[in-house]
Amino acid sequence: MRHRNTRRRPYRRFGYYFITTNVSEGFSILDQYEYGHLLEHIIFYAASIHSVQVIAFKLNPDHVHLVAQIGKIGTISDYMASWKRQFSRQVNVLLHHRYSPGRDSKPDLEKINKFRWQPSYHSHLITSKPDFDNHINYIINQKKHHNLGENKFCFVDHKHVFNFK
Repeated sequence: MRHRNTRRRPYRRFGYYFITTNVSEGFSILDQYEYGHLLEHIIFYAASIHSVQVIAFKLNPDHVHLVAQIGKIGTISDYMASWKRQFSRQVNVLLHHRYSPGRDSKPDLEKINKFRWQPSYHSHLITSKPDFDNHINYIINQKKHHNLGENKFCFVDHKHVFNFK
């Protein structure tokens, strides 16, 4: 009998998490205007449903970095599953209606038969103010890190005060 790899994530109420998740097959779609704005909206909407405070995020062309604080209900896994699932559904509707082969298609989008995220994500429980500050700065500096022309789809709540309980 094979052993199933069941990765258990640390969970802490009111905990801060740094998360990275990737688009399947590395397709660059998240920096495009309509998809970036859609994902921003879905990230915040899912946060309101799952009692999550979004503190910072950066949508890179093929991956997302996010810092969030979990509230008294829900888990980071519930939140991630919610927004990844909803975004995938919406993008697949848009892709199949808007980008038929040969009709104003963008080359990278023509290759996508069905939009998917990689099945999992990397999460890191932030437990100190210096760790928190490092992850916020990492998100802010993604433009330089990836040699991007502009830092679009970057959000940081500068009013948030780190309070690890």
